[in-house]
Amino acid sequence: MLDAFIDIEDERRIHRLYALYCHHFAHGAPQDWVSLFTPDGVFAKLSASQGGLGTSAQTVEGHAALLEMTKGRREMFQGQVRHQQTDIVVLPGEEVDTARGQSLILVTDWRSGQGRLAALGSCTADFRRTKQGWRFARIELSALPKPAAQAVT
Repeated sequence: MLDAFIDIEDERRIHRLYALYCHHFAHGAPQDWVSLFTPDGVFAKLSASQGGLGTSAQTVEGHAALLEMTKGRREMFQGQVRHQQTDIVVLPGEEVDTARGQSLILVTDWRSGQGRLAALGSCTADFRRTKQGWRFARIELSALPKPAAQAVT
């Protein structure tokens, strides 16, 4: 992992995808958020939120389903929930024009006034280079605490 790199320009563009993912989600721009995914892109939340966000485990595939999910989250979060992805590592994928990312996630909830930490977890992402540039092919979020079946022993 220490010596596996992709081209620096490609890595920079993928880091931009991570940032736009959070910005578009936070600012209620569902169509812009969906445009960050390949047409068959997948969003998988592997565990229900434990911090009172009101989200459940789910897997959503394709632009239409991603758009519907994001619009629902926009209404639920009322523009008062923020997502951050940190400690991002981008590695070469198994095929040409693919990459894999790992990051940590932090979610804060400001709906009740003073902000509070609502979720921590990790994220893995698969990226694919398209004619439009790099896009998320799949993103998986796993919040802490992990369900017993996912916990690493």
